[in-house]
Amino acid sequence: MEPPASRLTRLLVGFILSLIAVISISILNEGGFSIADAMVAVSTLFAVLAGVLLAVIIAGGRRAHGSWITDSWISREPGDKMLSRIERERDEASMQDLGSKWAMMEMARLESKHGEE
Repeated sequence: MEPPASRLTRLLVGFILSLIAVISISILNEGGFSIADAMVAVSTLFAVLAGVLLAVIIAGGRRAHGSWITDSWISREPGDKMLSRIERERDEASMQDLGSKWAMMEMARLESKHGEE
């Protein structure tokens, strides 16, 4: 199972290529300022932003997971490691939450027994 960052990289490359095609076709269109010119500007902005995100993800490349700026947004760990980490975090969270659940249940029992808060 591949990391989500590699999937996003492929998606961004396809997105950027399609935007470049749209921009190229719009630039080839002759004429004065029109809606197409505004669309070219917006498409160019999206292409630049997607390119920057792609460059940041690629620059993170072989670094350890958790040491790069985009790791909190887009995981670069392989699927099996990510699955085991998430299961471990879920188990830790359920054990930590157990104390508060027990306290809430005890509080509800005492309130029903004594009729006060």
